[in-house]
Amino acid sequence: MQPMYYILLLITSMLWAGNFVSGKFLVPHASPILLTELRWVIAVLCLLPYVWWKEKSLSFPKQAFWPLVFMGVTGVLLFNLFMFLALQYTSADNVGLLSTLNPISIAAASFFLLKERLNKLQILAMVISLIGVLIVMTHGEASRILRLHFNIGDVYMIIAVMTWGLYSIASKKAMDYVSPFKSTLWSGVFGVLITAPFTISSMAINNASMSFYVALLYSGIGATVLAMVFWNIGVQKVGGTKSGMFLNFNPIFTTVLAFFFLGEKLNAAQLFGSIVVIGGVYFFTLKPVKKTRRLASL
Repeated sequence: MQPMYYILLLITSMLWAGNFVSGKFLVPHASPILLTELRWVIAVLCLLPYVWWKEKSLSFPKQAFWPLVFMGVTGVLLFNLFMFLALQYTSADNVGLLSTLNPISIAAASFFLLKERLNKLQILAMVISLIGVLIVMTHGEASRILRLHFNIGDVYMIIAVMTWGLYSIASKKAMDYVSPFKSTLWSGVFGVLITAPFTISSMAINNASMSFYVALLYSGIGATVLAMVFWNIGVQKVGGTKSGMFLNFNPIFTTVLAFFFLGEKLNAAQLFGSIVVIGGVYFFTLKPVKKTRRLASL
């Protein structure tokens, strides 16, 4: 059944990549904190009837309370806030490139907090995927890596990446007690409640066009409801570290979507880098072959 969960994680990556593109249509018109709140208000409104229909209950055991609150703080408030801040100050390319640090953040958090081990093949696969991502994001020009500078937007995205590792750990703990659907719903509810007081001074939406509202709906439904549910299922079924490797597809999907919506062109180096990333993810998901001792015949 694991291939099905890998497909869900791949779709999740595509949905989140689209969020980087749609975010460019959002940040000129509203503050990052308001965009965070609006995105998750839409998501919660969509999730409430669905979870009620699917599970016939909205309650959760008290053991899940603090993990769900922590999910709300890290995955809803902090990650989204810093991601939208990053999109205000840095390029989509830089945001896409820095998002590839998510698997490293998740692997580090899983290693230190959940004691998930990394074998040599997984470490090698992480390196291969990262190399592929760099090829995609630099268009095969090594000099662009040297010219990459960390402005305040880049710093914001690094902080977002750090919070995502913590969110993934909290989601793993929460789903010991609740389903992926309830964990997504309640993390959204707590995130919205915690974020609300900070939006009072920044409620304005300026010169919004139809593209703004379309992007907002996509961000709230596609890149939040669907993506977060798929992501939580993946974390629950295959573990945080393996799930994190699929985030390396983010810049690839971002490149493709940017081609269609922003007019950016693909080149041979980007296609080659995509193949490298896919190869790295494939090797990461392979189970290590156990060595067996041959018994000498008597």
